[in-house]
Amino acid sequence: MGYDENSKQETGQNEDHDTITLTFDDGTEAECIVWGFVEVDGKSYISLLPMEDDEDEEEGGCYLYQYDENEDGEPVLGYIEDDAVLEKVIDAFDTLFDEEESEYDEIVPGEDL
Repeated sequence: MGYDENSKQETGQNEDHDTITLTFDDGTEAECIVWGFVEVDGKSYISLLPMEDDEDEEEGGCYLYQYDENEDGEPVLGYIEDDAVLEKVIDAFDTLFDEEESEYDEIVPGEDL
């Protein structure tokens, strides 16, 4: 399942976490917690943690997208198409989450790791 620039996102808040609802090309939706942001090579990236387990998705998986905002302040997400950039983004998020491990533990209980 992937994101397409033609798909829509809706933002909101669930409990103490910002959320975003992705609408995919096939019409399915995934409500996700905004897990974090990193900057790599001058561009912003977002990590989204699905709130409900999807049988097709790997356990503990998340969505990674290039992040920008339009002139109205609405999020604009895009694929990370370059594998080398994707690896840098993954490494940046690994570092971020290692530093903020306790906050991650509040979102995903230990038994889900």
